[in-house]
Amino acid sequence: MQRVWLRVALAALAGLASLVVCSGVLVAIVLLFSNTTDWFVIMGSSSGPSPIFWVGLVVLIIVAAAGLSLPARALGAKWDHVTNTALLSALGFCAFMVFVVVSFLNPLVGVPLALMAIVATPLIGSLFAIREDYHHTVGLVRATVIGAVAIYCASLLATLLAIWLARVEEGWSYSLVPVIVASSSWVVVPAIVAALRPD
Repeated sequence: MQRVWLRVALAALAGLASLVVCSGVLVAIVLLFSNTTDWFVIMGSSSGPSPIFWVGLVVLIIVAAAGLSLPARALGAKWDHVTNTALLSALGFCAFMVFVVVSFLNPLVGVPLALMAIVATPLIGSLFAIREDYHHTVGLVRATVIGAVAIYCASLLATLLAIWLARVEEGWSYSLVPVIVASSSWVVVPAIVAALRPD
């Protein structure tokens, strides 16, 4: 029993570390873009982002991929499988970034999809991480999916709450509440998989 709790704690901490790394990468990409790109590009200027931006973007993507590999390692995936899991998780993270941009244009479509991408990233990554080394049991898949769906529904309710609070009081910080709720899946989902993973 103590070994199971240690495994769960390790998976949860790896998920938290992955979330922190990817959040830092997202902030760094925004800062890099704002400091190295001419804003007239958006208005139709022919000049694109500087080479420094592209080099920095590649470095940050490598850092994000390394962060996304942490839960897979904590769940016991082998080295060659860790790479595949990190790439799959990176696709989910990239989908989140795309849907964040879409949410600025159409919040009714972009926000639910962005929250879904946040929750789906650890769900798919965690289940894929143990696919090669362990057989998926019905209970493991069911509990993991139920946990992810519950967090997603909670994030949608948090979105409605944030909209209501924004109307009552001034402040953009309420828009972070749904993202924080959805991001909790990065800790909870790997922990569920670690707890129910067959030995």
